[in-house]
Amino acid sequence: MKSTKLTSWALVTVSMTSVIVIMALIGCATKPKVTVVELENKGTSMNVATPDWIKNYTANGISSVQAAPQFKDKYCVIGEESGVNRQFVLAWADNFSAQQRIGAMLRTNIESEYQARVTGAAQSSGGANSSTAAGTGSGEYKQEIDNIINAIVNVSYSGAQREADWWSLRRRYDPDQKDVFSDEYTAYVLYTIPKGALNDQIAKALTTSVSKDSELYDITIEMARQILQNGMANWGE
Repeated sequence: MKSTKLTSWALVTVSMTSVIVIMALIGCATKPKVTVVELENKGTSMNVATPDWIKNYTANGISSVQAAPQFKDKYCVIGEESGVNRQFVLAWADNFSAQQRIGAMLRTNIESEYQARVTGAAQSSGGANSSTAAGTGSGEYKQEIDNIINAIVNVSYSGAQREADWWSLRRRYDPDQKDVFSDEYTAYVLYTIPKGALNDQIAKALTTSVSKDSELYDITIEMARQILQNGMANWGE
C-alpha cells in the first residue's frame, strides 16, 4: 500500500513538473521579441562619438559611473527623461536641476544607514533575537528618522556643476514586424559636486536636525562624523 501511494505521488509530481515546463515553454514562445537601435544622437551631425559616461550609465547604472577614476573626488548626479517629443525632452534637460536628485539620493542613503545603525545598536544591547532588537528594527524610531531625513532633504545644497548632457533617439521594434515600431527620445544630464563640499553640508544638516535629548542623537552624530571622514559610501546605489 505504501509503495502504491509513493508511486501515485511520483506520478503527480512528474505530471506537475511537465505542466510547469510546458507553461514555461509557452511563455517563452509567446514573449515578444524586441530590438532596439539608435537612430540618432547629439553627436551624429558633428560625427562625435557617444561619451564614455553615457555608455557606462546606460549599460551599468550611476553607481558604475560614480566608480570611474575621473570622478574619484566628486559625487555624480545624473538626470534622465524620455518622450516622443524632442523639444519637450531637450527643454527638460535645459531646466534640470541637480537639487532634486541629490535629495532623492540622500533620502535613500541616510534612511538605509539609520536602519542599519539602529538595528545594530538594538542587537548589541538586547541580543539579535531579543524583543528590544525586533521592536527597534521594525520601526520604533520611524517617525523621528523620517523627520530628520525630511529636514536633510529640504536643505539647498551648493556646489553642483553641470558637466555634460546628451540625447539619443532610439527605435524599438519586433524583428519579425519591422514596420511596427516606436521611437523615443531620451535626454541625460550629468552634474558633479566635490565630495568634500557635499560631505560638509550633509554632516552639518545631520547635526542640526536632531535634538540633544533625542535617542537618535549619538547615532546621528556618529553618522555625521563618518560622512566627514569617509563620505557617502553607497552614493548612487
